[in-house]
Amino acid sequence: MIKSEIKANEREAAHLFVRGVAAARGGQRRLAAVLLSRVVQLDPQHEMGWLWLSGVLDDPKEIAFCLRSVLAINPHNERAQRGLAWLKSRQLLHEGDTSITPPFARVTPSAAPADLADSPVDDAVQKAPVSWRERVARAFHRLLPDSHQSSDHTDSWWVSWRHSRREMGQARALLWSMPVLLLTLTLALNYALRVAVERNEALVAAELAQRASAAEAQMQPVDATDAPSLDVPAILEAELAAEREAAALAYLSRLEEPRARLRGAIESYRNATSRPGGSSIIHATSAQRLRDEIEQTYAVIAAIEPPETLAEAHALYLQGLELELTALDHMLAFYGGFRAEDANRAALTMAESARRLDQARRMFDQQRAELSVEGPLPHSYR
Repeated sequence: MIKSEIKANEREAAHLFVRGVAAARGGQRRLAAVLLSRVVQLDPQHEMGWLWLSGVLDDPKEIAFCLRSVLAINPHNERAQRGLAWLKSRQLLHEGDTSITPPFARVTPSAAPADLADSPVDDAVQKAPVSWRERVARAFHRLLPDSHQSSDHTDSWWVSWRHSRREMGQARALLWSMPVLLLTLTLALNYALRVAVERNEALVAAELAQRASAAEAQMQPVDATDAPSLDVPAILEAELAAEREAAALAYLSRLEEPRARLRGAIESYRNATSRPGGSSIIHATSAQRLRDEIEQTYAVIAAIEPPETLAEAHALYLQGLELELTALDHMLAFYGGFRAEDANRAALTMAESARRLDQARRMFDQQRAELSVEGPLPHSYR
């Protein structure tokens, strides 16, 4: 513990010595005296610190004390010897002050700079003998009249360390807060996107419901009691009924093949688009194939002449196919540009197509039941 403290004092003394020398060379003698005094306090064996401190002091006794401290560390220092000789030649020291007492070899006063030829010396010299301890204390009190000034220089490294610790803490807090901020922004964007999607779905559902209610309001149910009665004989009525049934049966039989082919095309489209990991190219290709099949089926069914009893169902079925073609066009446009409005149009048009196709299918099934045709009913609105 003591060795580490000594090394720390030596490092700080070396740093302060450089600053003190710079201040002395810049003409700031008082600042240099403060810095160099702190140097010899931290490292009493700092030879150059004592020497430079003697060059920035004004009291001859303090100068002599510093020079003797240099000689106590290095008795062969010629600059210190010349400095003491210079003081004696001008009779600035008493005869009793010329000897260097043994305690100076163990004492560590404060720092010194500058050349002795440039340092002024006072003429007044105290005649009363003063111990070296009192001289050191008096010199430090004269150099540091403000106790806070010395404390500031002493604690400067500690204050800098605390400031650096505070700045590092602020930097760490900022770095830790960045991921939290990014996570918050991500959650906010996700929530906004989810709200927008739910709002869009609600608008689509409301539009579909409004269109369905409007279509049902326009359609008027046909009441068989309101149909005009034919004033024909019973035999003719039976023959006409048989002909109508035969025409309806023939129509349904011709309609079954294109409807079955269309159901197969829809099943192939669902299998191709429901596979996980499918790309938009595969979906677009499947949609184009389904559209081509629906277009061919539309041409075949449009060429069939429906009976009077199934004319409305035939028209509804063709309208459903037309709407389905339009929906697939919107879907292909969506795969080309990925615009949300194309997807919405495709969903709305496909829903209306499904409604009309389902209504036509119910009419077909009802006619089939009236004709007592045996056979399984299809499981699709086709």
